[in-house]
Amino acid sequence: MAHLENMRYRKQPGASAIYDDATVISGISPGSTSTSAGHDNNGFYDNAPPMSDASLGYSYEKKDLDYSTHAAMPQHPGGVDRGPRLRITKNQWMTLGIIVILAAYVRLWRLSNPTSVVFDEVHFGKFAGKYINGTYFFDVHPPLAKMMFAAVGKAAGYDGIFNFKEIGLDYISAGVPYVAMRLLPALLGLAMVPITYISLAALGHAGDACALGALLVVFENALLTQSRLILLDSALIFFTGATIMFWSLFFTESHRPFSNRWWAYLLLTGINMGNALSCKWVGLFLVATIGVWTIKDLWEKLGDLSITPGQYVKHFLARSIALIVVPVTVYLFWFQIHFMVLHKSGDGNAFMSPEFQNTLDGVNLGHTPRDVYYGSRVRIRHDATNAGYLHSHLSNYETGSKQQQVTLYGFRDENNYWVLTRTEAAEERYANSSDPVALEQIKDGDIVRLLHWKTHRRLHSHNERPPVTTNDYQNEVTGYGWEGFKGDSNDHWRVQILEGDPSVPESKKKLMSIHSKFRLIHTNQHCALFSNRRKLPKWGHEQVEVTCMKSAKFPKTLWRIETNVNEKIPAGAPLAEYKRPGLIAKVMEATAVMWRVNNGLTKSHPYESRPHTWPWLRRGIAYWGRGNNGIYLMGTPILWWLSFVAIIVFAGFQVVLFLRDCRGMHDRLMGIRERYFESVGFLSIGWVLHWVPFFLMGRQLFLHHYLPALWISLLSLVGTLDLFTRRMSRRVRQVLMLGLLLITIRMYFQYSHLAYGTAWTRQGCERSKWLGSWNYDCKRYVDLDIKPSITHLDIPTPTHTFSPHIGGAPLVITANHDDPPEAEHFDPLEHENKLNEPAPRIDHDKLNSDATRLNQGAIKSATTSSAQTVTSDPNPAHVDENFVGADAGNPAAALSIPAKND
Repeated sequence: MAHLENMRYRKQPGASAIYDDATVISGISPGSTSTSAGHDNNGFYDNAPPMSDASLGYSYEKKDLDYSTHAAMPQHPGGVDRGPRLRITKNQWMTLGIIVILAAYVRLWRLSNPTSVVFDEVHFGKFAGKYINGTYFFDVHPPLAKMMFAAVGKAAGYDGIFNFKEIGLDYISAGVPYVAMRLLPALLGLAMVPITYISLAALGHAGDACALGALLVVFENALLTQSRLILLDSALIFFTGATIMFWSLFFTESHRPFSNRWWAYLLLTGINMGNALSCKWVGLFLVATIGVWTIKDLWEKLGDLSITPGQYVKHFLARSIALIVVPVTVYLFWFQIHFMVLHKSGDGNAFMSPEFQNTLDGVNLGHTPRDVYYGSRVRIRHDATNAGYLHSHLSNYETGSKQQQVTLYGFRDENNYWVLTRTEAAEERYANSSDPVALEQIKDGDIVRLLHWKTHRRLHSHNERPPVTTNDYQNEVTGYGWEGFKGDSNDHWRVQILEGDPSVPESKKKLMSIHSKFRLIHTNQHCALFSNRRKLPKWGHEQVEVTCMKSAKFPKTLWRIETNVNEKIPAGAPLAEYKRPGLIAKVMEATAVMWRVNNGLTKSHPYESRPHTWPWLRRGIAYWGRGNNGIYLMGTPILWWLSFVAIIVFAGFQVVLFLRDCRGMHDRLMGIRERYFESVGFLSIGWVLHWVPFFLMGRQLFLHHYLPALWISLLSLVGTLDLFTRRMSRRVRQVLMLGLLLITIRMYFQYSHLAYGTAWTRQGCERSKWLGSWNYDCKRYVDLDIKPSITHLDIPTPTHTFSPHIGGAPLVITANHDDPPEAEHFDPLEHENKLNEPAPRIDHDKLNSDATRLNQGAIKSATTSSAQTVTSDPNPAHVDENFVGADAGNPAAALSIPAKND
């Protein structure tokens, strides 16, 4: 059971304890099961050679290593538990202060370099501008970190106009306060130094180990690089570190449950966990880490007979509130601020539903008659993609049946209107009824026809492949027929209402504008009207393809009527309009879209990498390059490799100890077993939960996704080194720690050119490439072996040569394919924005003019062909619906002869 270990330090000269009463807190979880002293005979402790007091920085008496559950707790004379709590001495505060000053120099040195856009500053700087201007945008990450950049930019005088369009754009000429915006992540990175120190101290580690951990964070190059740019990861790592720190501090108060300090640490854990989740969804891995340890803690308390059922319920409720309710509330709070700031209509509208768009300034979707009747002229919106309205116009497909195009079109115009009519037989029955002018509402299961209002073609499908999506289970959808033509059975569609508005129960049975979400099922082909945002070629005006898909999934076959016009609807009839969703509904919709877009990030990138390559630092990321300078995300190799080894060592020890426990040999591991599990074990689980989930992702991944796991593994490395050197002589311990620090500092200087974007030499760059996969470009740096000469030009050895002849003389052009790819930003919305980009507006006058001219030239040949057909066929009224390339029974109509101008 993790508890106060009463491990009394016998302080040596120069050594200082971290805890009051010279007592150490064992890790971060009270109440954990431990081996008793009686089972210690097979452990490493009893076999360890005795150490002299002078040889130990901290030495222990055997009686002080009692990990049993009966360790006495010091009591206040008044009966209130006044057990020891974490205390950092004045000298240690001074040491930490010096380290922070050093870290400030390392983090802030030449922060203004480079003076141009770097890597994903392309996106996050642009998003800051949109916050300042209040225009709605969509991003795949939650809003907190972006809003922090916007707040700093606004305070520094940024007007939000600079577009951050591409890497290399100059900040200074545009007057962008980029240094102030970069100062935010730099200060967050700086804050990780004291967070590291306090976290290690709260986990029960010695002062020299805490100082070592803080210094390793100072000189780790990947954390340094990421903290100097307008990127989200610094905020994510900061809130991750703050969560780990307060969680560790929470367990130092485990002997005083429900005290003010206990509550403060627990609530601060939940708040920072919510903040991490509000920066990037990688924060979910932090939620999992704290969740696993909470379950472990509650499980151990369940078996603690000293805790009454009432007290256990209090513990459970306290953790539920602080670690579930509080983070969710924080997440919702930042989204509320996000929606309040982005109140204007913007380029993010296309990602969101009409209901969501209706909450933005500048969007007014209005209202329309609610009940939909036969004879109504309607505008039908595709519900799943928000790509636009069911549309047709005077243009034919250039493949397949070559009948009139049916598409999705993002703009509102009269070509989006369709008239809902009955089938031929139903029309005859209705015409002969007692009240042929009465309104009849369309119901679920009705079979209808849709007549295009402008061109008098009916919505039609048949067994013909679409022009773009050529799968066997997809059918072409066209506009078919002509004015006066009664149509055929391939114009029949069954209305299937799948969803209705709960506030209007009848909308699930009767077709209603906005409230009813329905499918149109082709009665002959048994396919559903479908769209998936695939765009037609230029001849299709780059509009979105509409098909009829068999066995289609519901979301992309759902439609809604947005506009309903019928002159027969009486005044005062019920109206329908898009509801304005509340905060929860808006967050759920935004989260669902973020999830969908994240899963679709499968485009390749020259510097993407997979999770199995991260711990051994196979390759980095080129962030920026210009002339003889470049920025490349490169970690400190010794720290990455040793921290990974520390995790592996912990896993190996756990396996061995488990097997020996099964055989009755309860090893004490030199008296550090429980502390090792509670400290390094907790961190190792956190590392696993921040690394392994990436293996399940098919999206693009980059080395910077590993940085939160890297920081956790650095704590594991320091914790392992601290615990396993405590029984070594003080000199050996200090040599090991100092050696690791000096190697780290040496590597910091070696790779700092890549972090700061400063001048380097080609020779130094090449020597730093320990692995061939480290593909930062050394050819951009000065070659010291070449003497400056105006007659000498350094040309890379070509790997491909081709010699086109211009004017009779060969021109040799060389291309070197061995050079590393240039820095390239990652645009997670490139594919989505391309899909959401509305088709060009159609010039209907030109379209009508072209169609009329083509039709006039074609009527003669069509009429001649018809006359020949009449001469050869005494039954011209015969209609073959499967006639491909023309409307059945009327070849001239296939040429899109307009009944009226569009």
